[in-house]
Amino acid sequence: MPASGGAFVYDTVNRTLVSRLIYLGAFQAFPGTRIMPRGRYAAHRLRRPAELAEAFDRAGLSAKDVSAFKPRDVRSLVRATRGRRRGTLADEQLPELVDMVLEPEGSPAVTYLGYAIHRA
Repeated sequence: MPASGGAFVYDTVNRTLVSRLIYLGAFQAFPGTRIMPRGRYAAHRLRRPAELAEAFDRAGLSAKDVSAFKPRDVRSLVRATRGRRRGTLADEQLPELVDMVLEPEGSPAVTYLGYAIHRA
């Protein structure tokens, strides 16, 4: 990244069946696993990486280093979510318990992150 330029860093949710089940269902709708308010995420706001790259391009930006962002073990996410919902886990305990990892070559089934820079 050029020293003189800034970057727009993002972390967002992909528009896939799996992401809808997790973010719109488990995290918002299902009582046993709800950990965020209803409406925090909406289906029409989810974006595939290619769609986000197109939006960046229209704004004069170039998407860089898109990586899947996911739990090392999905079972740890389920346990942490249930513990958070029951009130036995605090938000600050979740990162260590879930162990989220970046996969630069992975397909982002649920969440992904990256950055965008101004095109030269």
